[in-house]
Amino acid sequence: MVSSRIRYVVIDTSIFLLIKERYDVLSGLVEDLDEYYECATTDSVIRELISIALRSNEYLILEYLKRIFEKCTIFTLSEDLEREEADHDLLLLAKILNAPLLTLDKELREIAHEENIRIMIYRGPDKRIMDI
Repeated sequence: MVSSRIRYVVIDTSIFLLIKERYDVLSGLVEDLDEYYECATTDSVIRELISIALRSNEYLILEYLKRIFEKCTIFTLSEDLEREEADHDLLLLAKILNAPLLTLDKELREIAHEENIRIMIYRGPDKRIMDI
């Protein structure tokens, strides 16, 4: 019997910012991984992306946000929307969903590792998403 449970991968700001290097993580989820995953992220990541885009006039990021809203499930976890950092929300979401965390942030990877959260990154000579 096949499970109908959605399998998520929780995506960090650092991965979405790869769009500036013309890497579309949303396409990469299908192309790079042997298993099928749905994109999940947090509203705090969306706020970070908007802030970065507006500060640096990165219209490519603002355009990419449209795809994120179309393709990702965006979770709100913080009670205080102005104070909670994205890292806290991402770690919590990965635990709640029992999902891997996809990030380039070394500090976030270390914390995730300590908390027994599966970690995925984007790297390698072929520039792919992979487990570490």
